[in-house]
Amino acid sequence: MHFLLFRFSLALLFCLGTGYAVGEHADPQYFGTTLDDKTLETIEATLFMLSTNPNKRAVFNTTTRNRTVLCKTCHGEDGKAVKPMTPNLAAQNADYLVDQLRKFRSRQRYDFWMTSLSQGFSDEEIINIAIWYSLKPEVSSATGDRNLIPKGQKIFQEHCSKCHRKDGKGNKGYARLAGQQADYIVKVLKAFRDRSGHRTNPWMTAVALRLSEEDMQAVASYISHLK
Repeated sequence: MHFLLFRFSLALLFCLGTGYAVGEHADPQYFGTTLDDKTLETIEATLFMLSTNPNKRAVFNTTTRNRTVLCKTCHGEDGKAVKPMTPNLAAQNADYLVDQLRKFRSRQRYDFWMTSLSQGFSDEEIINIAIWYSLKPEVSSATGDRNLIPKGQKIFQEHCSKCHRKDGKGNKGYARLAGQQADYIVKVLKAFRDRSGHRTNPWMTAVALRLSEEDMQAVASYISHLK
């Protein structure tokens, strides 16, 4: 445990000081989403219940849909964003969504609306909402500059695929990027690059610091066309 904390601290210092050392020497698994075993077990148990018990699934869908009534204003009825610079939630990885909603609730990640909304959710509701969106059909935004897609593919495979997979669907605990709106991806990359406090992850900051404005537009365009 002490070794991991030391490694994280050292990588953080490298990242903030140069923007390159994390990408060259550290393993991104140390900067990914981590949830306690109890939460992971609850997510798995709920998914199993939904797949095997139609009656409980019907109750779950009704109850959770009612708790997401405000979410659809930005994220759409079924998790496809209806506002610019807003993420699609459909088919997003449940573990990742739970982690992010908790971070909004605790202000580790800040957005006025999301922080305010998440503070009204219990742990159980956060897990249920995350699962509800994770089971929605995949979507593709297909936005951005199509001419930049080849360049974006090269950047993605070099810098992003280790955590987010070559298909953009994300390793367990990491964000699914495939099909996200291009302007949202650019917004997130700039937040990591500028270390504004809205998004905090040493590995992502190290990657974002390497990218020019055109690089960000390119990789965002490529991501938005993935399915």
